[in-house]
Amino acid sequence: MNYNTKYGLPKKIQHCSNCLMTNQEPYSINESKHKKTKTKKKHLIIEDNGLCQACNYNNKKINEIDWSKREKKLYQLLDKYRKNNGEYDCIVPGSGGKDSSYQAHILKYRYDMNPLTITYSPILKTDIGKKNFDNWIDIGGFDNLLYTPNGKVLSKLSNLSFKNLLHPMQPFKFGIKSFAARVACKFDINLIFYGEPYSEYGNSETFEPHYSSEWFINNNEPFFGGLPLKKVLNITGLSKKDINPFLSLKSEETKNKDIKAYFLGWYLKWDPQEIYYYSTEKNGYNLDEYRTDSTYGRYSGIDDKFESLHFYCRYIKFGIGRARLDASQEIRNNHITRENGINLVRKFDHEIPERYLNDCLRFMDVTRKEGMEIIDKARPNHIWKKIGKIWKNIQDII
Repeated sequence: MNYNTKYGLPKKIQHCSNCLMTNQEPYSINESKHKKTKTKKKHLIIEDNGLCQACNYNNKKINEIDWSKREKKLYQLLDKYRKNNGEYDCIVPGSGGKDSSYQAHILKYRYDMNPLTITYSPILKTDIGKKNFDNWIDIGGFDNLLYTPNGKVLSKLSNLSFKNLLHPMQPFKFGIKSFAARVACKFDINLIFYGEPYSEYGNSETFEPHYSSEWFINNNEPFFGGLPLKKVLNITGLSKKDINPFLSLKSEETKNKDIKAYFLGWYLKWDPQEIYYYSTEKNGYNLDEYRTDSTYGRYSGIDDKFESLHFYCRYIKFGIGRARLDASQEIRNNHITRENGINLVRKFDHEIPERYLNDCLRFMDVTRKEGMEIIDKARPNHIWKKIGKIWKNIQDII
């Protein structure tokens, strides 16, 4: 297969015959290795039966996995880590969104664990995000450790990753991952819980239920905004001290630790809509007042203003927007038909996230004109064609 494209993805576009995904969806687990240079990427595969890996995994969830046996394994896991002296026995990272809200509540109240919830502050909090965070802690009833990174540093790093990779949330993703591991080391808590496994989205490398300490470690020089650390420090004028909260742990920091990150969705069947209902009932989770830009829903990824820009940037780079991601998941879960999904994608996927776009650009010290020029330059020519003054996404032809 020819991978000679702007982002190292297959030149030939293949569509899943069930959901609306294509083989242009990359696997992006190890952010610290992203370089500015073009390299071949691992990506979603359309398998021999015409279905993408995510749909085939979903069929496995429905037809092959015995969820009662999975839950027994969860009990065994929790008994291994459970502490009976009042100390925290697991960590749940999150911001009070529907997923972290669900995880923390079910672990504490159904499975009798004592979770410490931790929050790496959103870049630009939304009003509904603040409300849901407060409800998570106050109505749900959890202890929480909140970390807010240096805004000046985050602004400079976000500016760099936006301009070089069209990835404005990369520094945030660095920070949120390293923060969980640092807290685990500090409080001597070896169990971290995340939500759905990456296999929900087709990543065949993550069919196992957990990652070990090595997942949090990077002993090599990391890349920020596609550039090596030394170059980043020179360009931004930042110091190693400024950057340190965003860096992965080194091996010596986890010495004599046995930290593991588990996916609750490997043990309990994951359905975003059902999780939303649960979080609303138990923790006072609220819908946004308005529809989320570039998609049709109001309950997912609504805590950070940067979320909408992040998904729009993915749409530009890979031709796969937020509506396509949401609709594909709902098709798999039999909440909508494929025909309905196609109509939703055509209506919303291309939408510029105007609601918070200017706020995000200001935070990164980027003008509107400069921002749109950066976005247009990032379009790969095997996905985008310009007809007159209008850009056409080839993947829209489903």
